[in-house]
Amino acid sequence: MHERLLAVLKTSPKLFADETTAPVLDPGRGRTKTGQLFAYARDDRPWGGADPTAVTYVYAPDRKGERPITHLDGFTGILQVDGYGGYKALAGRNTVKLAFW
Repeated sequence: MHERLLAVLKTSPKLFADETTAPVLDPGRGRTKTGQLFAYARDDRPWGGADPTAVTYVYAPDRKGERPITHLDGFTGILQVDGYGGYKALAGRNTVKLAFW
């Protein structure tokens, strides 16, 4: 399901992205390990946007910079992010402008 929603979100001119840790079961080891949830969202209501708000979460086993590159392949527009360096490679493609906050 998240693949379809992410595909819709990637057609937006502006997105917000963030990532956070999440405990994940580690079968056979009797404990958890740390994974990552990447959140991709849009909400242009404060600026009079007509697109419906949406958010999707994409799991990744790590926080490597290649994750947002893969997740956002095909996106062109403004990406609002924090200072995580993994998003900087997207700006290097000249299809994404980063807006830091």
